[in-house]
Amino acid sequence: MRKFRWISAVAVLILVATALPVQAATIPAATGTTDKQVGSLTPTVVSRLEKAVQELIGSKAAFQFDDVTDMGKTWIVEGELEDGTATLQTEYNKEKNRVDSTTIRYKISSLGKAMNAPLKAKVLNSAKAFDSKRPLQFEAFWRVKSPYQSNKPSNYWVFWGAGEKASSLYVDVDQGNAITVNADYAMRQVDPVLLNRAMNTFKRVSGQRITVQHASRYKDEKNGLSYWSFEDASEANEVKIGAVTGKVLAVSTSGMDWNDDADFKKSFASPKYTAAEALKLVKPKVQLLFNINVSGYKVNVQGNQYTFSQKGTDSIVAKVNKKGTFYEFSLHSSDGKML
Repeated sequence: MRKFRWISAVAVLILVATALPVQAATIPAATGTTDKQVGSLTPTVVSRLEKAVQELIGSKAAFQFDDVTDMGKTWIVEGELEDGTATLQTEYNKEKNRVDSTTIRYKISSLGKAMNAPLKAKVLNSAKAFDSKRPLQFEAFWRVKSPYQSNKPSNYWVFWGAGEKASSLYVDVDQGNAITVNADYAMRQVDPVLLNRAMNTFKRVSGQRITVQHASRYKDEKNGLSYWSFEDASEANEVKIGAVTGKVLAVSTSGMDWNDDADFKKSFASPKYTAAEALKLVKPKVQLLFNINVSGYKVNVQGNQYTFSQKGTDSIVAKVNKKGTFYEFSLHSSDGKML
């Protein structure tokens, strides 16, 4: 069979406070690796690998392992479903004697066979509803389980978008098949009003004109969260705007000026500002950004993070750097979640 060299990694997305994994790309084998035969693995290892695959594809689907690559601390074992609908990869941790991750990469034409009808309908309806003008279209989908990774989801389906607009749709199996969607947009496809709002927001926080170069939309169906994300070319500055309300939800500018964790702890061992001082400094910006008057709000300080709250109302979280400049602001609902 054709050999796929995959590698799993983790990244942030999405979402102001939610991380999504970035999965595999087809890449050359790493330098210093060696190929092995499947038969060289012990029966115990093979049994664990087979169990991990069967859990994701179902016990009735036939598959085979074809290649083993020794990566030093892990074995990358690759194979395919015998009906030709998918290729597979498992990563076995030799030191901990466990399967760290399993990925089944399906052809989009096999959707009806790989996924049950209700979940298939849910996915397709979500893709269609995400953007009525440009429904999402997919070119591939994967079933992934990485039970030992710290971020979520770690047990999920992921659909990859096709065409000019890069997109992904995640189905979190451990959270009742909750769906999140993320899609990139060309600047010409974005409402100019939103673009101007994003750039004005940057200026209000940083005092500089920052040009938006990247635009994407995110939707978390379970939590009712839907927003636009606008970033500059370096992706160091970001504004999030509610897709439904059109209101600014968060803004982060490149204000971090500490060197490392030790420098951070030393720099913010004691608060930069008293509650009164912090309120005075953030009040005009919060009014401009979120149209909220924080007069009388309580202030909680933790490290460089200041939380301005009042019972029964939305709260504001702001971060300050070593110079004493507030460079990041976000709006949170009364239950502590970001809006």
